[in-house]
Amino acid sequence: MRIGVSTLFPSLLLLLACGFAYSADPLPSWNEGATKKSITSFVEQVTTAGGKHFVPVPERIAAIDNDGTLWTEKPM
Repeated sequence: MRIGVSTLFPSLLLLLACGFAYSADPLPSWNEGATKKSITSFVEQVTTAGGKHFVPVPERIAAIDNDGTLWTEKPM
């Protein structure tokens, strides 16, 4: 069974959002800093129902890139 990014990412986003409710730190392995704060703030804004930036689950999509290369490029 193959799982596509369109299925996987919303699940991961939901998991991260649920982590806010159950964990003091949803990204415990990340260093504190602007990047971590920006990501967690964004997720909180788009997953807070009734908020100005709320995005309903069916409308949440994302494009993820590992390191700036495409899989089809087959980097050495």
